[in-house]
Amino acid sequence: MASGTFQSLPVPTTALDGRISAIVLDPGGNPADVVNKGTPITVRIEWNLTGFLVPLLGGTWNVHVSVDEIGGPHDFNEPPTPVSVPLNGAPDYRRDIVLTSLQAGRTYSLIASLAYRNPAGGPAPLGGYVNVGTVNVLL
Repeated sequence: MASGTFQSLPVPTTALDGRISAIVLDPGGNPADVVNKGTPITVRIEWNLTGFLVPLLGGTWNVHVSVDEIGGPHDFNEPPTPVSVPLNGAPDYRRDIVLTSLQAGRTYSLIASLAYRNPAGGPAPLGGYVNVGTVNVLL
C-alpha cells in the first residue's frame, strides 16, 4: 500500500492530523500492477484522522482517482464527479473506486485524491493524495 501526503488544517497536530494510503487490487483482491485487457481493477483508498477535533468535524470528503496514460492522451478522472463521503465523527475511512475503462496495450499512472468540503459546501485546506503507482494493461 502506497502512503501519500496529507494536509491538515492550520492547527497543532495534536488537534488534527491525518494519513492517506492507497493500493491497486485485481478482481481477486490481490495487489496488481499488470493486468490482462478487460480486467477491472480497484483502487482502495484508506485515510484516517487523529486529534481531539476529529469528532467535531462535519462536511464531506470528495474522493477520486486521476488516471494518466503515460505517453498518451487518454487522461481522465474516475469517477468523473468525485465520490462524496460524509464525515461521521469516525477516525477511519475507506473507499474503493473501480476502474473499468483502461485500454489494452497502455500504461497508466494513478493518483488517488481526497478533498474536504466544510458543512456549507466550501473547500477547506484539508485532504491529501497518493501516487498509487502505474498499471500496465496487457494486449
